[in-house]
Formats: sequence, structure tokens, C-alpha cells
Amino acid sequence: MPHLVFVETTGLGVQAIEYAKQRGHTVTFLRCPLYDFTAPAEPRRRAAELADHTADFADALDGEAVFAALLASGARPEDVDAVLSTLSYCAQAAADLAERIGARGTPAAATLAARDKGRCREVLRDHGLPNVGFEVVQDTGQALAAADRIGYPVIVKPVLGIGKAVTSIAAEPDDVRAHFSAAAADLAALAEGMAVQLDARYIVEELVGGDLYSVEVAASGGRYVPLVCVSRKVGRDNPVLELGCTVPSGLPAADEDELGTYASDVCRALGLDLGIFHVEVMHGPDGFRLIEVNPRLTGGSLPDTINAVADQDMFALLVDVFLGGRLPDGPLRLRAAASHSFLAAAAPARIPDALAPDWFAPHLARLHSGHSRIRPGDAVPPMRTNFDSFGMLRAVDARHPPGRGALRGG
Repeated sequence: MPHLVFVETTGLGVQAIEYAKQRGHTVTFLRCPLYDFTAPAEPRRRAAELADHTADFADALDGEAVFAALLASGARPEDVDAVLSTLSYCAQAAADLAERIGARGTPAAATLAARDKGRCREVLRDHGLPNVGFEVVQDTGQALAAADRIGYPVIVKPVLGIGKAVTSIAAEPDDVRAHFSAAAADLAALAEGMAVQLDARYIVEELVGGDLYSVEVAASGGRYVPLVCVSRKVGRDNPVLELGCTVPSGLPAADEDELGTYASDVCRALGLDLGIFHVEVMHGPDGFRLIEVNPRLTGGSLPDTINAVADQDMFALLVDVFLGGRLPDGPLRLRAAASHSFLAAAAPARIPDALAPDWFAPHLARLHSGHSRIRPGDAVPPMRTNFDSFGMLRAVDARHPPGRGALRGG
């Protein structure tokens, strides 16, 4: 029977492990306590319960530690068919492990090229794909010079950043100075598992205005299929922060065709030739421009939003793709429209003690699904990264005519 190794998981990603076990596959789950903060305890416990072999590792950046965990789990490397991760922080560890043991996996070099925002921009430039102005820097002076050359406004973010951490929009030089003045404190406030992923480099990029979209691109056997195009909600006062998603995208057919083709071309240029990849793209005055590529399936609440209305399950498709299954002939068919929004605070707040413990239940009864983690008396921090939400609301509109999630592959 096929044997899959999951190097960590998101909370929703446990569904991929459940599907693998339902199919009779052997599963090894390697977990890192640094990423306990990314999901509630229950799905993480569930992942370990489902797995045939489990072991912990301390550092996702230490390939020897990840390999040692595989051995400690009792799994035999030569029996492993594929290695994957649904968690951004461990995508590189999974790709490196797959390469080391000769199993199917996303290419390690391509994974690094996607994660490294500077290298990713270079690849687009070298392949003649639509791009934005950018420079990689390490300090305030370099960033100011880069912004002058690129032209304001710009966005400044860690080269290896995830979840919009330590990211600022700069409309003028003082904003660049403020970013670097606050960077040390912002880094210190991050969860350790986030902070250890970052190095000293930042990327200064041309800021493209417009509407944000994302595409889930499946790749295998030389084929690329944009499975679904998604409209993304961002903060009104801080458009860096992502507040939810809607499928279908709402784009006209010709634009959605162009978006799906562009996202597929980006993955092909990077060498991301096995897996399902999350590509974020801005639709601006000059067309589509890449924001970033995540070399793994989308995280957050989006997989379940897609699954609520699509004709195929994203997690099942992910497992099948890694085991050599055939890609869909085209994009997923959507039988309805679905949208989710996160609950978050714009400023520090304290939940009133008088709030009823079951305050969320009446709202949930009117929704497709959702959750809330706040309780009476809780202190709620402001949303600074994509992990700083405390709940989610999801609605489905079955009146939306059946349609596609994207148009074509290549």
C-alpha cells in the first residue's frame, strides 16, 4: 500500500491524513511543537492518532533533525512513496526530505525559489513574466535607496516571510524608516516558529493597487491546471491583512482565463512540478501581477470554503496528486458560491464580562459554518498577521449558477 509522510499539518490539513487512511494508505506524521500555535489542539491530536507512525522534531530548518524523526517514527525511508506538508513553515522540510530519501515530492530547489521572494521575482524576470519592481535589502539605508529607485508607494516585507508578518506599506521615506525602527520589536512579538524562519533580508517591492485574487494550481506529469480562482478580502485600513475569501472569483471569463494561465506560468517557471500551489495575484491597472507563491496547498479556512461548493475535495486531490494520480481535465466545477470572513480586532480590545458564553450560537444557526474562540473577559490583540483572527463566518449561496473555478491548464 502507498506510504505518505506528512511533515506537519494545518488544522484543516488533517483531512488529507483522514482521506489517506480511508484509502488504506500508510501514514507517517512528523510534528514540530513550534507549530502548535497554528491550529487548535484537537486536530493536531487527531493527526497523531490517525497516523501509523509519529515522531517529533525540534527545528524545521534542520534537515538532519527531520530525517532523524522519520527514523525514530519507525517508518523505513525506502518504503515511503511521497512526502508533503500542508503547513507553509514545513514545506521546505518536506521537499528536502523527499529529495533525500528518493520519494515523490515538490522539488526542493523550486520550493526554495517560491519561498524566497527575491529569488521568485528574479525567476519571473528571467522568464519574461509580468512582474513588479523590486530590490532585496538588509537595512534602512538600502531600503530607502531601493524605494527611491522603484518609486513610492512600496511594500516592505521579509524575504522569507509568511502570514504578512513584519510587513509595511510605505508611501514616503519616513514610512520606510518607521518599518525598520519597529522591526526588532515586531520580530520579538512573533511566535518562535514564525521568527526562526526569517533571516536579515527584506524585499522592497513596487506596490500595485487593485483587487487581490488567488489561484490553486495543481501540477503533475508536466501538466498545470488552475483548479479554482478566488477573490480575497483585505483590510480597508491595512490592505496587507487578509480578511476572507469568496468563490467563484467574480471575474469575467476572459480575465479569469488570463489569471489562471498566468498563475500556471509562474509555477512552471519556478519548477513547481508536483503538488497543489497557492498563488496570490493582484489585478491592477496594467493587468495581473504576482504577489507571492506558497509552495503548498492554500491554508487558513479557504480549503473548506472551496470544498463546500466544489465537485472534488481539495485534500483528496492533494493526496492523489502526490501519489501519481491524474490531474483533473480542467478546473473544479462549482455548484454554488461560498464566502468566509475572519473575526479580528483593529485595535487591542477586551471582551465584556457580560457576554453570554453561547453568544455565537444564534449566528451560527444562520450560517453554513463558522467558529469563535473568544470568551467573556478575553483580551483580544490587534490583527498584525494572518494568524491574529479569533473566529470565522462562512456563508453559501446555492442560488449561484453552477460554473467553473478557473478556466484552463497548460
